[in-house]
Amino acid sequence: MNRKITVGLICMMATSLFCKIDAQNYQTLNVTSGYNYDLIANGPGTAGSSTTESVDGSSPTTGFVFMSADFVNGTGATPASGLPSLGLINSANTSGLSFQLAPYSSNNSLRLANANDAGTLSFGTTPKASKVYMLATTGSGSSTATILVNFSDGTSQSFTNITVNDWYGGSSFAIKGIGRANRATDNIENNVNDPRLYEIPLSISPSNQTKNISSITVTKTSSGASILCVFGFSYAVPSSCITPDNVTLSNLTSNSATVSWLAVPGASTYEIYRGTTSTAPANTATPTLTGLTGTSTNMTSLSPSTTYYVWVRSNCGGGSTSNWSQVPAMFTTPCNPVNVPYLEDFNGNYADIPPCTYKEWTSGFGLIMATGFGGAMPQITSPGLILQSIQNNSNGWFYTNGINLQAGTTYSLSFDGIALAGPRSFKVAYGTSPVAASMMNILNDNPNFAATSMTPTSYTFTPPSTGVYYFGFNDYSPTGEGPALFLDNISVKSAVLATAETNISRDVSIYPNPAADYITVQSKQKIAGVEIFDVSGRKILSSDKTDRINLSSLLKGTYILNVKKADGTSSTHKFIKK
Repeated sequence: MNRKITVGLICMMATSLFCKIDAQNYQTLNVTSGYNYDLIANGPGTAGSSTTESVDGSSPTTGFVFMSADFVNGTGATPASGLPSLGLINSANTSGLSFQLAPYSSNNSLRLANANDAGTLSFGTTPKASKVYMLATTGSGSSTATILVNFSDGTSQSFTNITVNDWYGGSSFAIKGIGRANRATDNIENNVNDPRLYEIPLSISPSNQTKNISSITVTKTSSGASILCVFGFSYAVPSSCITPDNVTLSNLTSNSATVSWLAVPGASTYEIYRGTTSTAPANTATPTLTGLTGTSTNMTSLSPSTTYYVWVRSNCGGGSTSNWSQVPAMFTTPCNPVNVPYLEDFNGNYADIPPCTYKEWTSGFGLIMATGFGGAMPQITSPGLILQSIQNNSNGWFYTNGINLQAGTTYSLSFDGIALAGPRSFKVAYGTSPVAASMMNILNDNPNFAATSMTPTSYTFTPPSTGVYYFGFNDYSPTGEGPALFLDNISVKSAVLATAETNISRDVSIYPNPAADYITVQSKQKIAGVEIFDVSGRKILSSDKTDRINLSSLLKGTYILNVKKADGTSSTHKFIKK
């Protein structure tokens, strides 16, 4: 039976609607309905008699429950630590944030044991919020949930795939080391680190920060033995000048980028702060750009191959500004563009992907990196690029360096590819920035790429205008970890050679190849000179001597040799410096 009515009385006597913890930042929410079980033992008596269910365990009579600091079990034993007697928890994770537990003598938790179990909590007031914080934990393993914040105008904001840790050992806890009691044996367990109640933040979008919260619905989405237990909510009071969110980047070049954000009510103009570290600017920091009247702007005079972080805030006039956006938009400007011929063969023993190439996950996550598999796969005879999803329905892109292309000229994109351990959904496209939104020119889209050996593929195309273009290789397969896409020898070059160029390519011989310190070039026709490029298209050296070209200054790897004939023709050849 339930015994002691002490929790939260002081707070509820102060106001019947809510308990104000920090007038400038946070308030707790008083739950008026929706809790379905009492999971906190309190006062004198057995743990089983003052609770109605367990936090973990397959049976309500055999599992464990939380206990208050004033709990005295049936043998007279008391805990070394427990939940505060008045139910007020000052979060250890966020300074100034508190949670008010419901009375320990009544139902004080929303307990959800099965997949798709759900409950709605209603409150004594309908506040506006910039962020909502849930106090929860999971017994018998972690769980996932969908949380629906419902507003008084009939709309809602959904938060999906929210993870709530097991009550032992998780991070981002509001309180820990509060002990537990067994409902069957009445035994008290005290541990300085466990169990734990966790703080789960839920950011309210700017468009919803002017709305009143009417209730919150929690649905357990994970299956298995885990039991999701919700113990309360608090919230951050929104500023009168609302912070923008959904800050995104597009039109990325080596020296410029377009930043966009969502409009917020009450903003007169917007301001941008740009930096090269992830340290958030103080509210007193001088903005990089001010007086922006739209919801996007093009940032110029950026440096190539540099990582930037961008924050946006609202200016509501009269000296009132919002906080800077909580999560910055991070981007790295591309390297300076190169000319054709371009070749990426991944032979540089890279720790990740080659320099001046790029990767992006637009959903989910996985593996995009250069690898040779250490010779473990007979289909793979040289290093290449692997694209592998870890989650189902992930969407990963690999992009080449930017390449200067001319309108009206026909080019050829070629590569070798294989689908490892099963078919892949595979798209090839090109665009003006190494981001998915710019990949507007699709060369091929194959939802069932199933090559079982390294298969050469090539496409010819003519760019719509003169400029810098990036080539994207996209794995958007619905299945997760297991199958993978493997690519090698990505090449972009002019598609049509003159007859003389074709003949000279056959007439030129290069030896030794691979070469150590010197290489010799011979041809039946007179050679005017040679040029050596790295695989990104950067010229390394040139020489008018072909009988003994010194390679000692070159690093190990693959290079492109451009042989120029006296009659004005030329041909390109690949060689390896060992």
